[in-house]
Amino acid sequence: MMPAMPKRDGLRSNLAALAYADYRNFSVSLLLTQLGAQLIQTAVLWQVYEITGSAVLLGLTGFARAVPHMALSLVGGVVADRFNRRQLIQIGQASNAVLVFVLALVTLSGHVELWHLYAITSVNAAVTAVTQPARTALIPRIVPPHLLVNAIGLNATIQQSAQIFGPALGGLAIGTIGLGWGYMITAGSYIVAMVALFWMRTPAMPPATEDSPWQSFVEGMQFVRARPAIISLLLIDVLQTLFGGYRALLPIFADLLHVGATGYGVLSAAPGVGSIIGATFILSRGDMRYKGLYAVTGTLAYCVSQALLSASPWFLLTLVAVTLLGVTNSIQVIPRNTAILSMSPDALRGRVEAFRSMLAGGVPPLGFTLAGALAAAFGAPIAMLIGSGACAVFVVGLATFRRELRDPDLGAPPPEPAAPAVLTASQPN
Repeated sequence: MMPAMPKRDGLRSNLAALAYADYRNFSVSLLLTQLGAQLIQTAVLWQVYEITGSAVLLGLTGFARAVPHMALSLVGGVVADRFNRRQLIQIGQASNAVLVFVLALVTLSGHVELWHLYAITSVNAAVTAVTQPARTALIPRIVPPHLLVNAIGLNATIQQSAQIFGPALGGLAIGTIGLGWGYMITAGSYIVAMVALFWMRTPAMPPATEDSPWQSFVEGMQFVRARPAIISLLLIDVLQTLFGGYRALLPIFADLLHVGATGYGVLSAAPGVGSIIGATFILSRGDMRYKGLYAVTGTLAYCVSQALLSASPWFLLTLVAVTLLGVTNSIQVIPRNTAILSMSPDALRGRVEAFRSMLAGGVPPLGFTLAGALAAAFGAPIAMLIGSGACAVFVVGLATFRRELRDPDLGAPPPEPAAPAVLTASQPN
């Protein structure tokens, strides 16, 4: 049973992490990076469907993203715990800008082929896999521990805001200036995101280590394996993303509902609106207890929302369903990710985040592939219904047998300090 909602302190407390200058710079960079990611994902999905008209090939864009992400995320974790995390993020942003610029050129020249889209998707995923652990591991350095839930919640709000404006801009670009110039805008967003990080002042170097990269890798995996609570939280995410790959099928739903590229953009943006609503609710809770139950409850509500999507015959009801998918996703993601970060010491945070990122970035594309295969066999609505049912059954089983998910103090920080005293968060100003 969840605790009663605490008294709210108003908008200022919900935005408390933004009082720290380094977090503001970080959040601007994150917003621009996420806008770029959403623009490219929206455009590539539409372009693949435009070229092929195939649900299977649409789903395979997920496979093209999953393989490099799962292969390289753990490498990114070792790198994040050994090198300057801010510079790693900037290298990734510059690399993605070059990739998307190349895609813009082949699209504008009229020579784009299906393999180009798969190749760019794969390399983009590889770059993200290597740099994402550094991004998340940096957060506890730039805000104090009591604001970690707030910062994670604001991150989710930023990411979901990008899911509102990114797909909407993508759909608008497809219908007005075309795919090629849309990719140009995406490349520009990555460049500006890289520049925004130059003003960060908090030291971004992890604690020094004499271990070899392989020893660092093994140490991180041993840490995760020894903590059942982290494994249970990661399994929840795996189940939701594997069986909830609805985004890959949105072009098909837009086609079935006869709403075109503009309607597709709106449907793609709606989960972002819902996620902001869900994140606002979580932010109002503060540093809540029972984080595991929030994750379980949010995931089951996500399954119900996906079932509603599968049954909807009207555009407005479909819009409501995908909005609820965003709401419920935030309700489970923010407490879950906060708990994992809180349980991880700073020296291991990059590697723990890499393991989480490997699953969070690799499993959703596999979910896209599964959704595409089921849609090809049974149709998109039935595919979504099968996925929601399977997810609900497995999550209920997990919650029943893994009692750590019912621990009211799940996510308590480790007994040792999360970072050396000389590397504290920047002061608010």
